[in-house]
Amino acid sequence: GGWLAIIDAEGELSIRDFSTSINRNGSWVLPRNVDHTSLPVLARARSKIAANTWPLELNLSWNGQSLIFSASHEGRQLSSLRMDDLAENPLTGSMSMFSARGPVGSSKGFAFSNVRLRGAKHKPERAFGPILGVLYLDATDSDGQSCLRLVAQLPWLGTTTSPPLKLRLGNAKPIAGNWQDDGSWTVLFEVADWSNTKDTSYQLLWSGEVCYRGTIRAADANQDSSLALLSCVKNQVGPIQWNAQGLWFPHADLSERVLAQDPDLLFFAGDQIYEGDITGPDRSSLQASIMDYHTKWQRFLWSFGDLTRDRPAITLPDDHDVFHGNLWGSGGVRAKAGKGLSEQDSGGYKMPAGFVNAVHATLLRQLPPSRLSPRIGQGISTYSTTFSRAGIDYCVLADRMWKDSASAVAPAGKIVNGWSQLDDFDPRMIDVSGASLLGAEQEAMLAAWSLHQTPGTWTRLVLSQSPFSCLHSLPGKPKSDSMVPSLKIPGPLDYPSNDHPTSDTDSNGWPQTARNRAVGLLAQAGALHLCGDQHLGTVAWYGTEHHRDGTIAFTGPAMANTFPRRWMPSTPGANPAIGAPRYTGDYLDGFGNLVTVLAAANPVVTGREPALLYDRAPGWGLIKLSPKEQSLELEAWPRWADIADSTQQFPGWPIRLNATGQPQ
Repeated sequence: GGWLAIIDAEGELSIRDFSTSINRNGSWVLPRNVDHTSLPVLARARSKIAANTWPLELNLSWNGQSLIFSASHEGRQLSSLRMDDLAENPLTGSMSMFSARGPVGSSKGFAFSNVRLRGAKHKPERAFGPILGVLYLDATDSDGQSCLRLVAQLPWLGTTTSPPLKLRLGNAKPIAGNWQDDGSWTVLFEVADWSNTKDTSYQLLWSGEVCYRGTIRAADANQDSSLALLSCVKNQVGPIQWNAQGLWFPHADLSERVLAQDPDLLFFAGDQIYEGDITGPDRSSLQASIMDYHTKWQRFLWSFGDLTRDRPAITLPDDHDVFHGNLWGSGGVRAKAGKGLSEQDSGGYKMPAGFVNAVHATLLRQLPPSRLSPRIGQGISTYSTTFSRAGIDYCVLADRMWKDSASAVAPAGKIVNGWSQLDDFDPRMIDVSGASLLGAEQEAMLAAWSLHQTPGTWTRLVLSQSPFSCLHSLPGKPKSDSMVPSLKIPGPLDYPSNDHPTSDTDSNGWPQTARNRAVGLLAQAGALHLCGDQHLGTVAWYGTEHHRDGTIAFTGPAMANTFPRRWMPSTPGANPAIGAPRYTGDYLDGFGNLVTVLAAANPVVTGREPALLYDRAPGWGLIKLSPKEQSLELEAWPRWADIADSTQQFPGWPIRLNATGQPQ
């Protein structure tokens, strides 16, 4: 990670090498801290600064030949160091600043103020803040009310601050927004009776000065459009390496490719953050958890803010966004261990409502209001809703929030973190009467929506986190999926010999009866189902009573993947298309649900580096929508693809559907 210019608690200035290899392995979280005193010293000041000589002015300068680091107090230089003959040293990339809180248990720490950058390398247009990003959506809700909702995403501003922020649309008079100290640190702007037949520029004004610019994209029901399907973005995996081998953030390669395709709408299906990404989750207090969430959320805004600046976006929370791995929301109750069940398996949210609601407000304030009870369980906010936009009907579902835990409602299955521990497990034994998937209130909303298409719309989309099937396979009869990250990635011509469909209740293949009701409602609506979560790109044709009697589900591949699931059952599917891979065709998934696999973006050795990224089938989906042809075209792109070459899509794509979600 380059060099560190340090002033430590003893008042010593030094420059240390942070680019040397650190011989520790990590996969999910970087293991432990790095002690700066263990790093090689490149230069050290001759004198130390006396204790309690604060504040200090630090100055770091480089003129192409020499690097000078100094510290002054009240205009008098107290210490400095110098490194010469650096013309051949590749000082490239970016700069960052870090301030430690001091030893554990210490009330002291350090902070920066009055930061200034000068010189030819200074690029003011790259400033990140005070607006860190924007999410907006213009839509007509099911009551016929049209509204533009734009959410400005801000850094932490304290508990008493009301930011002096206004929104100007085109040349109109600036309007004030709605700031709430709810932990989201967002400002919501709402414009009723919105109609945008042409692009409209916008500006955000901080105390009257322009601090952010973008475009509200036109929404024309008669024109072709496209929707990007994105989910699951991990920033780090593997050994500690502060480079592209071990740190994938800020995902410029992916963002630039999606930007070049210029989608008209963005759907982020979940796991915009991972609670254990780079650093583990801080659960020490509600405030600490919210701060930790925003540290991770700001990486997302940094990576994808250029996309959301000029495009409407729907950003759904999944389990990791609310600091969970596998979430059975159980109607929004607080998860509590007891009756032989762990906190994880008991059902409900591990985090308090204040935290979950802060996440929801951050991600969802641009959506039309929830069509359901506004608060459930411990007081968690709901967001399920329906709306139309640009000739398309949308239904947004929360497929985790009301879902039961199989461990709690089907004890005969001996389910631990989603997996049966029985040697002779029969998935039918856990399809218990009354087990909830969508919940009664949300299911009723979907049923009502399925029967009444909005006038002037030509196709229908259901958006949720995860598909209504369990489409991944593993060798043997596993009792967890912990082996997935360590499985050998198949070569281009390889095929596992002992893979079978799995029975993971974290998937929406369970509970089967509730799953079949949901699939039936999608068929009644004639709606395409768009989702993420599985890290495995698939196109599946739902069935209930017969194979292929439902509609299609398109699960997008993960953008950056630590969990390379695969669908490669040893038994070929029935009735595949001529020349199609053996993993396609009619199947029963691990819960006995009817499903027809049309395509799967399985992990494969690509020969590209970093292999930990590219061999796990990362990418994104694109749906091209044509009202003129009454068709939808599903595309799935590897992260490394040349988007000008359609043959570089994942094998099996594109797939063409009619307006009611059936293959053409």
